[in-house]
Amino acid sequence: MIGVIRNTSVRFSEVIESFFKSRIEVLQDNYDFGPEKRINVTGGQAELTPIQECYDKLINTSYFKSLWHTFILEVIKPYFEDQPIYCQKLPSIRIFPADYEIQYIDEPKDGMNLHMDNEPPFYHPTFETNFWMPLIDCDHCNDLYFCDDIGSDKRLWTKRVNIKKNDIFVFSGDIIHGNIMHNKSFNTRASLDFKALKISDYDTSLISDTLLVKKRGQYYKQTDWYSEQYYYDAF
Repeated sequence: MIGVIRNTSVRFSEVIESFFKSRIEVLQDNYDFGPEKRINVTGGQAELTPIQECYDKLINTSYFKSLWHTFILEVIKPYFEDQPIYCQKLPSIRIFPADYEIQYIDEPKDGMNLHMDNEPPFYHPTFETNFWMPLIDCDHCNDLYFCDDIGSDKRLWTKRVNIKKNDIFVFSGDIIHGNIMHNKSFNTRASLDFKALKISDYDTSLISDTLLVKKRGQYYKQTDWYSEQYYYDAF
């Protein structure tokens, strides 16, 4: 399942830029992402100071949550034909500074963070749908790539998403996707990533007691984490 949603609701790129008081493309010039040009964030990016501050001082505020709920009701729920849905409580923000190399999976392939979301260590349920919203107009060095075909030589054929900022790429978690590890672009890339599904597609038989990567200082079972208590809100 692959598609694109034109987002005419909340312009999240402007919200993020207002918080940072900077154009997203030049965040690397205005914020310290650490002295090393290679960052391993296989457990998530929250340990990078600018991203943690964005979570703490923007995304976890009532102001942002109000914007988020409006966006879900106006853009995401209609995608599911206005059926009752679960959506990730708050989006994940991904920031890839210009000229940095970032590894966020255990085993990169051909210089890319290619993966499926139902793989370790996050074990996302297969009934989720993925939504990826770039906050800049990406170029070929810093875009999201996906693989929906394998050539006759058994090699993966990757394609650029190549959509405008604030629009949304929709795809299944079992599609191989990721980014080029080394962002050789002059521009920092940022995006919001989140999951949603029809409540009627939530299937307890497809999740288990498998332990996820550590979240909030402890390990959670897949059955516990992917629930209304921790991960989803109902709309």
